[in-house]
Amino acid sequence: MPLGCELKLLAPAKINLFLKVTGRRQDGYHLLSTWMQKLTLADEITLLPSSAGIEFCCEGDNLPNDEHNLAYKAAIRFYEKTRIKSGVKIKLVKKIPIAAGLGGGSSDAAVVLTGLNRLFSAALSESELMELGLSLGADVPFFVSGLSAAIATGIGEKLTQTDPLKNCRIVLVNPGFPVPTKWVYETFDSMQPVNLALTSGNNPYILGPKIDRVAFVKMLFNDLERVTISRYPEISEIKNELFNAGADGVLMSGSGPTVFGIFFDFDKGKQAVTNLQKKYIDGVFYTEPALI
Repeated sequence: MPLGCELKLLAPAKINLFLKVTGRRQDGYHLLSTWMQKLTLADEITLLPSSAGIEFCCEGDNLPNDEHNLAYKAAIRFYEKTRIKSGVKIKLVKKIPIAAGLGGGSSDAAVVLTGLNRLFSAALSESELMELGLSLGADVPFFVSGLSAAIATGIGEKLTQTDPLKNCRIVLVNPGFPVPTKWVYETFDSMQPVNLALTSGNNPYILGPKIDRVAFVKMLFNDLERVTISRYPEISEIKNELFNAGADGVLMSGSGPTVFGIFFDFDKGKQAVTNLQKKYIDGVFYTEPALI
């Protein structure tokens, strides 16, 4: 793409509708079975070809503007892989809360990879981009994929397409403090007796590829929820508030602390946002499943 032609992209958030820790590899990575759904809530990324090097600017949440930012690191990996000489200016505008269980950093990294591939016609396949993404984080391959929703297994890199959520709205409530993913998994490990089956959560595969509304609400489950709640009881309070607001299903996403409520009644969802904003102010988001 010639100089002066910019590419504007959206990096969607995600929620985990089901998250079961199934084991741990010798290298420390945890094995998962999780159902992920992309949302219309998204960060904004602009890519502009430049003469040389990577120029990176991130607006919002005081995130670093160097290789400590996952999106910047993704650009480095792309250039290492392709050996392209042209540079790029990257502008990232954060809309997704950070360290919130919504996959914002992973999504940013994935969109930088796929965007640079498109910007410079590098012709890397989706599998090559997913492999690059996996080196950055377990959730990145899902965001690289063109799937709206998927069951992810392994450490998150093995994806099986599933039907996305439809005809619902999602209220996200973020209490305003970050939760380190590393701490959550380490604490989860310390809470597990040796050789004990890790959870009693149901396996989402028993529901098949098409999941109806009733089955979906019943299967919401997150192994990590009790870990994060043990340190941050506010999460339980948020869950109760969403249930009381009429949510059909409520769960903490990922390692937290964001809690989501699924509303099939749109009016109840809008009213929940109005009420919850009085307490959580900028930490409440009204969004919906992204249909890609």
